Amino acid sequence: MTRATSKARTRQRILAEAQRLFRERGYAATSLEQISAAADVTKGAIYGHFASKEDLLLSAVEEAPTPDYGTLLNDRSRPLRDRLAEFGRTMAADDITTDRAGLAVALEFVAALLRSPDALRRYGADFERRLEALAAADDEQPRPGTTPVQVWAIGHALFVGLRIYQWIAPEIFTPAVFERSYELLAGLYPET
Repeated sequence: MTRATSKARTRQRILAEAQRLFRERGYAATSLEQISAAADVTKGAIYGHFASKEDLLLSAVEEAPTPDYGTLLNDRSRPLRDRLAEFGRTMAADDITTDRAGLAVALEFVAALLRSPDALRRYGADFERRLEALAAADDEQPRPGTTPVQVWAIGHALFVGLRIYQWIAPEIFTPAVFERSYELLAGLYPET
């Protein structure tokens, strides 16, 4: 095995164990010592790949694949309102949406970002890049005054808010509420 291959494998092992521990224990409650023990590396090896625990978390988030929302949403054989409603229903029951530990880590991540201007800028740039990629694959144009990136940003913000409140008030934030919420996005597009 080459040095580069070994280094890449070590980095991936550190990322995988950090993700697992952050999910199980929470970001704040997970130490670099715990991550190094789980990944079977020294703490120095972690610092050889990541500048800090915060950098490790950001790297894990940045390397996570963007879910393929475009397949369902860009199916032009169906009216946009129907596609958005189905997307809402799907999100209400999706493993990501109903993953309580994943949501807790995501909320801790946002709290950590808000305390670190450099990390916030770094993640903001990555987030914008992801939204731009989703918008570039979207072949429908919203009404004047709204860009495709803004529509995807609104959709993401809806998802995050619905996901949080689904845990807080599940009797109110039902799949029907998810469905109706996403249907409303159709109003940002011209009627066809």
